[in-house]
Amino acid sequence: MLGYYKMSIIGTAHQAKKDGVCQDASDVVVLKNGWVVAAIADGLGSAKKSEVGSTTAVKTVLSFVSENHPDKWHEESLMSLLRTAYHKALKTIVALSEENRDELCDYDTTLTTVIYNGTNAVYGHVGDGGIVALSSYGDYSVLTKAQKGEAFNETSPLRAGPENWSFGVAKEDVCSLIMMTDGIFDVAYPWLLAKTAQPIYVNYVRPFMDISILKVSTPADFENVQAEITDFFKGSYSKQITDDKTIVGIINTDVTPEKKPDEFYMEPDWKTLAKEHHDRLYEHKSSTKDADGLNQDMEVQSDEEQVEGYNQKSVGAVSSEEKEKGEPTGKSSPSIVSLDKKGTAADRDAHKKKGFWGKLFGKS
Repeated sequence: MLGYYKMSIIGTAHQAKKDGVCQDASDVVVLKNGWVVAAIADGLGSAKKSEVGSTTAVKTVLSFVSENHPDKWHEESLMSLLRTAYHKALKTIVALSEENRDELCDYDTTLTTVIYNGTNAVYGHVGDGGIVALSSYGDYSVLTKAQKGEAFNETSPLRAGPENWSFGVAKEDVCSLIMMTDGIFDVAYPWLLAKTAQPIYVNYVRPFMDISILKVSTPADFENVQAEITDFFKGSYSKQITDDKTIVGIINTDVTPEKKPDEFYMEPDWKTLAKEHHDRLYEHKSSTKDADGLNQDMEVQSDEEQVEGYNQKSVGAVSSEEKEKGEPTGKSSPSIVSLDKKGTAADRDAHKKKGFWGKLFGKS
């Protein structure tokens, strides 16, 4: 069977605001032919009604695909279907903004969608966040490409238009996949691993998608897993992620992925990776520091880098006044706008969490 879990919860950064709301949205629909279609969206923090935009985008895309999907799997036809669905979602949001006499940018949102038949996957994507797939051979891959601007927290919204939307198919067979908005995705696909042979943090994503760990086989199992995952992301184990959190998992319970050699699941050497990153950034500095001095400098610089990367609110030449007011950005060039929503140093803290599902929940 194809089972799924879904979760979208408000982050602590938004909870701290008097009028804070969850700007993420997600949903899953099982089609009459057994395929599963899922969508996630992340409303941009600088957009006044981004939660309406994200919810509308998800609802519109799923409804359109449900009503117009073909009976037989044909990749080109399904990508065309998703492309049309994205146009429909944007058109719906435009009409909504006009009806309410709002700026279109007030509804800015990302949008990621997938259609999955238990083996093949077709996807549509605009913005950051993304999809990680697991093949029956035990290989992990990122299907989507995060659309980032020059600053770490800039991305493309749906209103950026078709030239910024991407559509594609999984190159390998897929036995499970997870979709994540950027709060979780940036931990699953951290920048410290970007230049390594395995850029995905396997030990982090594996408990959410490997059936040999999840142990799910019935709808009731998926309900229980969904509750546990929600508790996990609401708890102290994920407190370093202050952004809204969305994760959707779709799993073919009839296929257990092959287990790789133990070396494949070894925890990355984060200290060495951080040092290499530090050395690349600050190679112009003196190399004669003693070990303690280097470690102190690495810690200070890492904090500065993370705060700069996660908390910047600028877009190109957007003024500091606009950033402080939290005004919508990128009005003239919507292909890249600021998310204005990153939290603290999620990657570094999350890397300290080791092991699989049980350890993630603090169980032995």
